[in-house]
Amino acid sequence: MKKIHILLVGVLTLSILNCFAQKTDLKKLNLSGKISSINEKTYQPIISEDVISKGRMVQWHRNVFNSMGNKVEDLKFRADSSIDKKYVYSYTNEGFRKDLCIYSGDNLLTLKIEYKYDSEGRLLKDVSFNDKGQIEKEIAYLYGKDDFLTEVNILNPNGELQKKVRYVYSSSGFMAESNQYKANGELERRITYLQDLKGNNIEEKTYSFEGILLTSVLYKYEYDVWGNWIKKTSFSNEKPVSITERKIIYF
Repeated sequence: MKKIHILLVGVLTLSILNCFAQKTDLKKLNLSGKISSINEKTYQPIISEDVISKGRMVQWHRNVFNSMGNKVEDLKFRADSSIDKKYVYSYTNEGFRKDLCIYSGDNLLTLKIEYKYDSEGRLLKDVSFNDKGQIEKEIAYLYGKDDFLTEVNILNPNGELQKKVRYVYSSSGFMAESNQYKANGELERRITYLQDLKGNNIEEKTYSFEGILLTSVLYKYEYDVWGNWIKKTSFSNEKPVSITERKIIYF
């Protein structure tokens, strides 16, 4: 099956797409209510007589939140339900994320990310260290009007630029476009986004540097009484490519 890159709950991807100042993880993830944890499973779809149903599970992870709405632990599971990776978050007394430690399924530290903020509480940079304590990369964040994240610069251990990402927002404040650049400044790809009234992505299109459409993914949702989606079906070329279900536990 053709691989489709889907934005999931932040555990498996960098959360740079939503790094605004002083937002809790629940707000970054567009979630409402006091949430204790989320179990999220993704399945391959099966189509029979125009009915879409769940097939083989391909991904499973769990997010655990504190009472302030920030993640304290993420677990990524293998298909046999054993732990593949564990993400543990710690915070300052002011509630800012201090660091993230990533462990293997054998509970061995594989990566540590430390976060730095400016005087206004905006994420300024994060630095990734390998299991030997050596710097692997640094990500620097730049902000524009109303503290929206406008640019991300990814640097190697020597401080050299490896990649740049710039973001554009709609008049409603939702992300409309991201542009990825190589170290030499050449455009690598462009991704456009459309959201529903709840702020969830309903369309995502990826273009090459030449403007050629590479992928087009549509999302359809089902919601719970809090307005949080509990089922997301992803479509490419009008065919379902994945089904993601959430079990949300509230305080």
